[in-house]
Amino acid sequence: MTLNLILDLQRHLTQNPDPDGIEARSALLGAQQILMSGANVLSSVSDRWTFASLSVAECLDRLVGDLSDEVTLTVDVSDLTADVAEEMREPIRSLLRELADLYADAASEDASPPWRRLAWSSAAQHLDRALRELP
Repeated sequence: MTLNLILDLQRHLTQNPDPDGIEARSALLGAQQILMSGANVLSSVSDRWTFASLSVAECLDRLVGDLSDEVTLTVDVSDLTADVAEEMREPIRSLLRELADLYADAASEDASPPWRRLAWSSAAQHLDRALRELP
């Protein structure tokens, strides 16, 4: 079930790659919740998954401060076991990489307001940190 969620988040993100859109923020929220749940079931590397989750949470904090609409997403991770979390490592890395690229590309657009470009650049850096943390 969780793997399908990651694939759905990626598909929606591909269909609407707006860095401030609901799809991108939903993907960030989903990734953050999945990473935190992974930390709860992978005792030997839980600190790495926790730090990755916290980096994504920081990313969200940087992005939503200037946006007026709130996005909520609750992920059902009841099927998450250590084995499932291990299988999700590469799909979640792929989602984080796609998001980091989206925000890095958005930050380089000269037509966008400087304050949003700064937020997107910060988001890309936090996502890169999350990728480095994820074992």
